[in-house]
Amino acid sequence: YSKLGLTKRSTIPLNALRDRPLISLPAGTGIRSHLDDACATAGFAPHIAFEASSPLVLAQLAARGLGVAIVPASVAKARRDLHPLTIIQPELRGRLAFAWRSDGPISPAARALVGRARHMLNM
Repeated sequence: YSKLGLTKRSTIPLNALRDRPLISLPAGTGIRSHLDDACATAGFAPHIAFEASSPLVLAQLAARGLGVAIVPASVAKARRDLHPLTIIQPELRGRLAFAWRSDGPISPAARALVGRARHMLNM
């Protein structure tokens, strides 16, 4: 995000985002909870400029120059119009799990979802 002077970096400490406009999932979601906790530990509250319930929408808002989107790495790396940065100090990591029935057939919609998730997550 050139306007914020971040395009020459590949990593960024969380504290460097202290005064930046952030674009995040709503409070109560896993990623947002990790972000809020990490910011509190670092001694500041994040400046959330925009919220959206989809990481893809967060990326679109960032691409329009509205702030720094906090999204999974897979979403950031999939967009050629964004400059992905890895947050370090502290490293923010999450866990994602998919579960489906194993005792019978899986629906075409569920099969499509699993296939798309595997593609997006490079599994």
